Amino acid sequence: MNEIDFKVIEAYLIDGWSHRKIQSKIFEIEAPSRGGGFEAMKILHRFGIIAKFKAILAGQKLNRKLFQESQNIEIYLDRVKKYK
Repeated sequence: MNEIDFKVIEAYLIDGWSHRKIQSKIFEIEAPSRGGGFEAMKILHRFGIIAKFKAILAGQKLNRKLFQESQNIEIYLDRVKKYK
């Protein structure tokens, strides 16, 4: 996982940003209201992150090392529960 991937994941899971806002703010490329946000969506889907996970970690920190080891949001969430 590179730095951009991590920023995209944090923006979606913690900040609750839309695909289009991520694309506009992080990638700094146009994200039209129709058809925008696909670059962000590709990254999120690669890690199993879909709409039901938006802002699921609001107010929390994403453990980068644990997420990198998990490579999937559901595995990560399961592992985080075990550490609490």
